[in-house]
Amino acid sequence: MKTRFILVLSVLIFGPVWAGTPQTDKSVADETRMVEIVLDASGSMAGKLASGEPKMEAAKKAVADLASKLPGTLTLAFRAYGHQSAKDKHDCRDTQLLVPFGPLAQSKDTILALSGGLQAKGYTPITYVLQKAAEDFPPSFGGERMIILVSDGIETCEGDPCATAKALDKANPKILVHTVGFGVDEAARRQLDCIARATGGTYFGAADAGQLIAALSQAIRTASVVVVEKKGTGWLEVKGAHLHGHAVTEAESGKLVETASSTRSTVPLPSGLYNVAFGKALWKSVEVKAGETTVLEPGWISMVKASLNGHDIVDPETGAVHGTVSSLDSTATLIPGRYLVMFGSMAWEVEVKGGQESKLNPGTVTVKRADYRGHKIFNAAGEVVGSVSNIMSCIPLPPGQYAIEIGGRRIPFGLKEGEDMEFDNKDAP
Repeated sequence: MKTRFILVLSVLIFGPVWAGTPQTDKSVADETRMVEIVLDASGSMAGKLASGEPKMEAAKKAVADLASKLPGTLTLAFRAYGHQSAKDKHDCRDTQLLVPFGPLAQSKDTILALSGGLQAKGYTPITYVLQKAAEDFPPSFGGERMIILVSDGIETCEGDPCATAKALDKANPKILVHTVGFGVDEAARRQLDCIARATGGTYFGAADAGQLIAALSQAIRTASVVVVEKKGTGWLEVKGAHLHGHAVTEAESGKLVETASSTRSTVPLPSGLYNVAFGKALWKSVEVKAGETTVLEPGWISMVKASLNGHDIVDPETGAVHGTVSSLDSTATLIPGRYLVMFGSMAWEVEVKGGQESKLNPGTVTVKRADYRGHKIFNAAGEVVGSVSNIMSCIPLPPGQYAIEIGGRRIPFGLKEGEDMEFDNKDAP
């Protein structure tokens, strides 16, 4: 039975997991075990919890709490990722082994100092990080190894982390991965669940810091589960599939095997792992089991009064464009998650939930008798965010405080959601 031990943290908010646990507890202090903590410092960690506390700060406190509760005899290493490069660098190799394996009693102060200095910056290369974490163990080590991967999001780089977990399990059956999803959407939950089960591990969900502490405490004491994979045909259903279709490719090879669409939303597939295209994005780690139907439920963003030029829908962590809405096509089908809908240089943050439509109703600004040279529109910070002219005299904008330049002066105004604001260039000839 597998009971191995790496602790990989993507959004890590521990707390007093070990309170009341005797330091001589053999389930924790066994010297035949090794633990690696891998902490997510990607861009999503700059977000805030419901309490208002930044995720990264909560994670640092959690690392400190964990290090103070674990027995000093435990052999521990510490790795971080997403902390070295800003998201505009598109760095999918951004990870670093900060503290190599050694007794926690000797490395505790170093771990606390280095984790305390981490800043949330870049990508979430889970696939690459899993590979590097597994390589960190001494080749001669034959004891128990466990990975507890706690994440608030999905893979943002190339590769499929579930396929990688399967490959790691085959190469070294002593690696066990448990996963904890911290306030995750459906796409992330599926991916983390798939990663865990690929190695005989278990997925745990947590919606707040207290639940995360409890999940981690339970995970670290959970043994592996024997998983028997059945071979055969299963089905994939994409609810609300787009007319243009969603390409289905094999996760490992990238080979196109099927297309699900509004006219054929359920397709037969051999049991295995797949990626499903939604616009320019991939829903990764989609597992199809023999004799079962896997259902994907995307969400939608729709916009009234969208501009003709369109509004890109952007991943806030990577800056990647996942879709577009415009006056010609006002609805986009998306993988559940958080997005930024762009209005020029301005962004409207939107949460997309599976099976639900997020409707945006921006305000509009119109100028009668607009000048051909245009009228600049400024945000509250004084930055130019758009303009209107006699060619395009109306522009949609998110709710907020603005000013418009008419007749050589700036006129401040507030714009509410769905409001139509009209100005008159009375000095126009």
